[in-house]
Amino acid sequence: MNKELSNKLQLLLRSEKALLKLEMRKKGRQVVLAAIGVIAVLATLVMLNVSAYLYLIEKSTSFNAALILMSIDFAVAMLFFILASRQELGNEAETINEIRDYALKELSGEFDEIKQEASEIRESFSKVSSGISSVFNRDFSAVKAVIPLVEMFVKTRNKQK
Repeated sequence: MNKELSNKLQLLLRSEKALLKLEMRKKGRQVVLAAIGVIAVLATLVMLNVSAYLYLIEKSTSFNAALILMSIDFAVAMLFFILASRQELGNEAETINEIRDYALKELSGEFDEIKQEASEIRESFSKVSSGISSVFNRDFSAVKAVIPLVEMFVKTRNKQK
């Protein structure tokens, strides 16, 4: 039974590894093809600028043509910068923030409980320590030494319920 489970787990791991390799190969090809597409778009934009410059040079001076073309390119670039700066994270980010806040609140509550328990234990140990030291200081009131131990025992029993 154990050997069969091990074989199934190995088969699962191998299949996941093979699928991951195929996915990575696919993503690699997509990145290369997208890079070629970006280069083609950039070449198209350069040729569009050259064509626009040659057209404008026939209508006005070369300085004015270059100035008009530069103004158009600058306006298009600014439009894209403005669009890029206005991008938002959306509803997914709000949901993730809510989950994060919930987890932090839960952890904070747990840490507060642990801190309170640690302070109670510290207080109980100090009571026990003072009781023991009073016993060793020839103060033979054994009841005083046992009371903190009993209190600590009762508190731990109540917390377990």
